[in-house]
Amino acid sequence: MELFPFFFKVVACSAVFYLLYYFLFSKLTFFAWNRWYLLFTLLASLIIPVMHFQVEQQLPLHTSIPVQISALSGINEAENDVKVFHKATNHIDFGHIITLFYLFIAGLMLFRVLIGVITILYKAIKKGQKADGYFLITNASKSNSSFFNLLFLKDDKIDAYEKEQVLAHELQHVQLWHSVDKLFVEILKAFFWFNPFIYMIANELQQVHEFEVDRRLSNNYKSIDYANLLLKLSSPVIGSGLINQFSAYSVKSRIQMLFKKHSSAGKKLRYVLVLPLVTMMGYQFSVEKSYASMNTDRNFVLILDAGHGGKNAGAVCGKNYLEKDITLALTRQIKAVAEKRGIHTLLTRNSDADVLFRNRVSHNGDVFASIHVNAAPAGPLQQQSNGIEVSDNPFGKSPVLSAQIADQLKNSFRQLRGINTNDSTFTNPGVYVLRENKLPAVVIEFGYATNPNDLNYILDERKRYELAEKFVDAIIAYKNNKKSL
Repeated sequence: MELFPFFFKVVACSAVFYLLYYFLFSKLTFFAWNRWYLLFTLLASLIIPVMHFQVEQQLPLHTSIPVQISALSGINEAENDVKVFHKATNHIDFGHIITLFYLFIAGLMLFRVLIGVITILYKAIKKGQKADGYFLITNASKSNSSFFNLLFLKDDKIDAYEKEQVLAHELQHVQLWHSVDKLFVEILKAFFWFNPFIYMIANELQQVHEFEVDRRLSNNYKSIDYANLLLKLSSPVIGSGLINQFSAYSVKSRIQMLFKKHSSAGKKLRYVLVLPLVTMMGYQFSVEKSYASMNTDRNFVLILDAGHGGKNAGAVCGKNYLEKDITLALTRQIKAVAEKRGIHTLLTRNSDADVLFRNRVSHNGDVFASIHVNAAPAGPLQQQSNGIEVSDNPFGKSPVLSAQIADQLKNSFRQLRGINTNDSTFTNPGVYVLRENKLPAVVIEFGYATNPNDLNYILDERKRYELAEKFVDAIIAYKNNKKSL
């Protein structure tokens, strides 16, 4: 899972959920329903981005997939010149710096939560007295509050009747397990400290806790007396967000809600809107569309590996393209054609991501093909280097089957017009994806980016579709031949 796309999806989900709550549910008096909605939205915002479903659909004839262009900042190359990128020792990795900064802030906030819990427990151990199912800590905190079954009472400004109401209020928080919600939210805020909607949802949840408890106590005490007590003890939020504080969250809103007429039961139908909303976001963030025929053979799996990715750009092709973008477009095109023709296909990367070599070869399947674009070193023979080249490893784990796939691919590519195919199969025992692969594996160099003819060929969407068709022809021929043996 890629970290930053995941974070973006979490922010998007939490934003949509919060806006729905604010406009449709926040004014309703269904406090328990609102509490569970807000908790559900926090969980759903985490779960939806990590879910993955594949939806198959028919591929229109000759559907082509374009090359997405990455930014070539700082790269000035003449047309058709190519440089192979290597990781420079003085290269500033901004992605790594951002990740370290994120982890530093998250670590500080988690440490703050831990210190908060330790401080609360220390006060309870030092000054707490066990009462009827709870611990009462008197005048050890600046506010009347609670954390699980630890009740903090500041009784220097209240009489016996008011003390009874305060204790009853905090005991309701204990019985409703509101501290579990708060601890969960504080941990989420530590990991998603950059997400403003997490804080908004957390504030709404704190307010709903108070609404829920206030409404319960209004059944046992006079509402006017209870409201006066809220005003008397009103104070800003003190300490961490872990504790339930008696009158620290929007006293005006609480008093208004205390005297507000109950919402009609029919308004509960609004909550039904959550179902299509979750479905819509799940479809948007969790569904991968794949083009396939209805009779896809799930017993045969093709693994396509788009070479390079992320920081490893590969070759600069012409003025506007990187090898990593061309290989990704090629693998997506091959996948679309393969699934249309009944070959179940998996990609080792489906975006501009850095993928470790060991992760590229970790998939289970029947054929592994790593897709690249070649580049010849500068010199008089540069323009003469051209054509598609196929490599395998005769010392790998499946040398015979790998050689058969290589032969099928070359035979199929020779039928293409406009680009040559090298007759030889190149042996590359040092290439990781060939050496360490448990599957029959090949590496295909789809022409030379240093050759104008080859480069123009692979940049042409129609030609890439033809390349994909011939590639899939070869895989089907290998599959059928393997079955007949």
